[in-house]
Amino acid sequence: MTQEQPEPAEKATDEEPPWWDDPHLPWSHQPTKADLACWAAIAIVGVWALASIPLRTILIGLNPPMAAMVHGGRSSTVAAGAWTAVYGGPIVVYWIVASLSLVKFSWVYWWAGHLWGPAIIEMFAGKSDRARRRAERAVALTNRFSLLAIFLTFLPIPFPMPVVFAAIGAAGTRLRRFLIPVVAVSACYQALYLALGWWIGEPAVKIVNLYAEYMWYVTIAVLVGMVVIWFIRSRRQAGAESAAAQRRAEDDPPETKA
Repeated sequence: MTQEQPEPAEKATDEEPPWWDDPHLPWSHQPTKADLACWAAIAIVGVWALASIPLRTILIGLNPPMAAMVHGGRSSTVAAGAWTAVYGGPIVVYWIVASLSLVKFSWVYWWAGHLWGPAIIEMFAGKSDRARRRAERAVALTNRFSLLAIFLTFLPIPFPMPVVFAAIGAAGTRLRRFLIPVVAVSACYQALYLALGWWIGEPAVKIVNLYAEYMWYVTIAVLVGMVVIWFIRSRRQAGAESAAAQRRAEDDPPETKA
């Protein structure tokens, strides 16, 4: 009798999943060109959000109308109204451009919701329980009263604009039907902020001029604060991942050899 040969070691049959099969990504299929383009647009929005923080502090000290037209923020628009009241300028142009600038990325959030639905809404919502509850309330209100939800996103309250706009896209609303009320509400708000600045007038301009003298110190402080926050978050994330890996190692008993 011939001696039986030992069977070769079992080879792993499971292939590594493709790069796009990741639970951290909003799609559950091989991404199309539209998926990749929208994901790139979201990344650009994120980069702009970070870059605009120090840029805003510089522009509002140099030229408030320019700050309002580039960023569209409330403080910049109020300062632009006061600046125009004192020094003059095409306030209608400031109003139109600032209104469009405030909602320049709204179509990206709508597009993401249109493509990926609840998956991207969950990503926009955040990881904390409070943020998720806030997002759930925002989605529920959006599904019932979308115009009211759009109105609330422009108020200085914690009402998540990306979640609302993505929920409108996920509901199947067409882009034009979405943009018309968004731009209209933005124009109303910017008109109010410009009027407020115009009414305040010279006192607000004096504050802006005083701020301009210390603008670069403020900008440096903002940049340092951004680096510190990034460092703290990176350390916390690394600690959380290390703790999770340690828990998995403790839960999985070591394999015993025969």
